[in-house]
Amino acid sequence: MTPFGIRKRIKNLLGLGGSPPAPAAKRPEVPRFEVRFELPDGTHYEAKGKAGDPISRISGRGPRPLSTGCADTSCGTCSVDILEGADQVTPESDYEVRTRQENKVPDGRRLACATAITGPGVVVKVFTLLGEEMM
Repeated sequence: MTPFGIRKRIKNLLGLGGSPPAPAAKRPEVPRFEVRFELPDGTHYEAKGKAGDPISRISGRGPRPLSTGCADTSCGTCSVDILEGADQVTPESDYEVRTRQENKVPDGRRLACATAITGPGVVVKVFTLLGEEMM
């Protein structure tokens, strides 16, 4: 037996093997949800993300992504307020709480890099945009 069944696969591709390869199992479709981003200047935009995507990644699919300093939940730059749909995001982890406290992020805010969507109806208020000074 070769690693990954390479000989068997090659024989099947050349028609020299026994039965044809089994079709690949179809992956279940991951639901997609729209998130509304309220910007510091009073404008807004919507962007879609898959269930489990962090808010920071979803904001990057829009015209004005929020600012992130680290993307690994260590700086607090990407703090947002969840205005609607707080029950449709992942719960706050102990690590996120510590990072918020260490970086003096106000209570009640979430870190967009550590907060993933789980359902529809999420609206967030953004405080820092990529390439713009903090407000």
